Amino acid sequence: MCLPKVSIVIPTLNSEKMISKTLDSLSLLDYENVEIVIIDGRSTDGTLEIVKNKAVGDDVRMIIEPKRGRGIAYNRGIKESNGKYVAFLDSDAKIGSSLWIKNAVKVMEDNEKVAVVFTKVYSPTDSSFMQKSIDTFLCKGFTTANGAVYRKSAVVEAGGFNTSMNYMQEDELLNKLEKLGYLYKVNTSDEILHYHRNSIIGYIKQNVQAAKGALAYFRATKRKWILKDALLRVASFSGLMALLALLMYFRDFKILILSLITLYLGTTYLVNSKTCERYKFSKYVLTSPVFIFLSLVGYVFGLLQVILT
Repeated sequence: MCLPKVSIVIPTLNSEKMISKTLDSLSLLDYENVEIVIIDGRSTDGTLEIVKNKAVGDDVRMIIEPKRGRGIAYNRGIKESNGKYVAFLDSDAKIGSSLWIKNAVKVMEDNEKVAVVFTKVYSPTDSSFMQKSIDTFLCKGFTTANGAVYRKSAVVEAGGFNTSMNYMQEDELLNKLEKLGYLYKVNTSDEILHYHRNSIIGYIKQNVQAAKGALAYFRATKRKWILKDALLRVASFSGLMALLALLMYFRDFKILILSLITLYLGTTYLVNSKTCERYKFSKYVLTSPVFIFLSLVGYVFGLLQVILT
């Protein structure tokens, strides 16, 4: 039986720290008919040299894309790919199971209306404490291009990724695919292992971009759920800041400390009740409120940047 070709697109930009692990992990794949397409945004570190040393044979190609942006890199990958299906893998991620491609292809071969199979993404076992703590409240999500396998013809029909967006462009594309009558599936049997931000500043900046992406998503789709989500985050942050300011004003430090402890424990309980099975009652849940707060800081700051500019 001739397996349909799959193009694995890996966008890179100064990815020398991880790209070697990413490429090495693909040797685990139990699927022969694949090509690897590297879309590089003009890296200035050792990324290109590492890829050249790893690229053995005609199944690995590297394309230099002068314009930067996730949507631009994704679309260039779609354009350059020769496969019936196009899989995306971040340059700071690696595959966690050999059947990732095979299982996704089977789903789409069995049903031509399935345009994308998303794959569950988790932190690798060698992630830092911070990365695993962040994963406790992110591991339930799935609409990310990292690990997603798309039907190329459906993506082309939908007009590809929105190049004006640098966040939530996968969600915007999914919205267009669903309007065309396509379906999506989530592969929970396989895993993509992705390293979250490992610095506080980097994590806050990521959430600044998340806020901008959320507003761009609303403008493109007019989906009200994203506004409700944004308002909930703003309300949570504003309420906490108002409470702290009020208690500081009245210098009631006993109530201040008690309130903070109650809020912290309540958030910890909520995260533990909703997190993935691997994190329940773990030490990583205990510090999750800290990183939730930092995400709110970045998100609110991102919204303010958009509103004030």
